[in-house]
Amino acid sequence: MASLKTLREKFARRRKGRKRQFKLFRKTGDRGHQRKAGEHGRAMRKLAGLIKRKTPIRLKALAVAEGLVGVMEQGGNNTGPIVDKIIRANGGVIGEPWCGDFCAYCYRLAGSKAVQRLWAAVRALFGLFGIKRVSNPAPGDLVRFTFDHVGMFVRDLGDGTIETIEGNTGASGAVSDSATGGDGVYRKVRDKSLVNDYLRVTR
Repeated sequence: MASLKTLREKFARRRKGRKRQFKLFRKTGDRGHQRKAGEHGRAMRKLAGLIKRKTPIRLKALAVAEGLVGVMEQGGNNTGPIVDKIIRANGGVIGEPWCGDFCAYCYRLAGSKAVQRLWAAVRALFGLFGIKRVSNPAPGDLVRFTFDHVGMFVRDLGDGTIETIEGNTGASGAVSDSATGGDGVYRKVRDKSLVNDYLRVTR
């Protein structure tokens, strides 16, 4: 069975080949090139399906989180059109702290079977179904902090800090910019001394 890396390399080659065949078709009008482009396209769709099935759930969740960076609270603390959607998706009440709801939202859209309402309670995460503690985090793992907050691990920066993506946080400081209306989804750099533990969602 081909590895995820191999599948991605094959997909890239097919995409390059498809682009080349379309370019030749536009230049020459030869429908043979059009047919070959179609063959590349069909192969790309098949490979995309294989890649999706092989991609770890944590990477799918991280991709969702990356797409939400820049979402901001609007109209008050812990509220806003997209913030409300994130909270409601986890069965929450509008206005509640939503860092756990944010992680739940990302994993739910990624297809996780482990997500449940208790994800909103940061302290309760460890021990829940489908979650285990890990010592060496990988992109997309959950990171719990010492100040009752959770985000998603992106990478170790190698200088005693980590990069994360977090909801219900401010642009600077420990957690919140609520007083200035600056809370939202941000990429953050956190000192490792603030980390309580790392958790991996296994399903």
